[in-house]
Amino acid sequence: MKKIIVILFKYLRGEAHYQYLNLFDRLLNEFPAVIVMVKMFYDNFTSLLSQEKAIVDEQKSSDYTQQIAEADHRDDRLITGIRDTVEAALHHFDPEVVAAAQSLSLRLKAFGEIQAKSYEEEAAAINILLDDLKSAAFSSQVAFVGLTPWLNELTIAVADFERLLKLRNVEKADKPQQRLRTVRREIEAVYRDMVNHINSAATLDTTDTYTEFIKRLNAQITYFNEHNHHPAPKNIKTANVDMIPVQKYTGKAVTPIPVVHLGDTELFFAKDFTLTYRNNVERGVAEIGIAGKGAYGGRKNVTFNIE
Repeated sequence: MKKIIVILFKYLRGEAHYQYLNLFDRLLNEFPAVIVMVKMFYDNFTSLLSQEKAIVDEQKSSDYTQQIAEADHRDDRLITGIRDTVEAALHHFDPEVVAAAQSLSLRLKAFGEIQAKSYEEEAAAINILLDDLKSAAFSSQVAFVGLTPWLNELTIAVADFERLLKLRNVEKADKPQQRLRTVRREIEAVYRDMVNHINSAATLDTTDTYTEFIKRLNAQITYFNEHNHHPAPKNIKTANVDMIPVQKYTGKAVTPIPVVHLGDTELFFAKDFTLTYRNNVERGVAEIGIAGKGAYGGRKNVTFNIE
């Protein structure tokens, strides 16, 4: 006789935890014989499930949700404006402006689709981009293309965006989140009691009373486990980094972006990894620290020459 497999509650974040238990409740109600088996737990289970739904709804209705969405839209419009300004400068009559735009265009492409990232990832990528474009290495290009007002506006916008994210996180970490942890711990214990009773009954049953219920529930458990389990980050330490060409000495910080591959996958700066530089002003050997991000963890150091 089949048994109910284990649901990985530790991977069910946000609404997924409630969604699974609500599905379990609805499935129970399709099988009266199963409900009878867990009747001694059922009232407590449904009470805790209602409490969890109320707290989840409370978090979803945060006052900051709409403000964050609006701030994100503002950031997206400014990023688009910066890209459009650089694109337009590529067709400028002045060769110096065109050359500056070409340099900036390559840098922007290295960041990928910033607007497609999660809120926290987008804020981090914008800050890296701002630091990059405000550095001495790009000061002349930014001036030629006329990006300074755009960068100033984006600096203000992303600071407001981060402020709202922090306020929302503080709100989430307050009492509703504490209550949610308590309720989830209690309902998981009741759920396990129910599952143990059903599995015990199914083991002794010779009439296939529980077969269809277990089959359908296991299909849902498999789905939730597979779609909510995020594997450990791949270690960027094993990545291959293309040799960085010799860089020309300028008297300013030299910041090439290396080409990084992990297996057959090319990784993208700001999305998959971040960079730090050492000894990258004077002639000689400079060092780049490549730190994994998002789906990638670990760190790898490479060198290049400044002549």
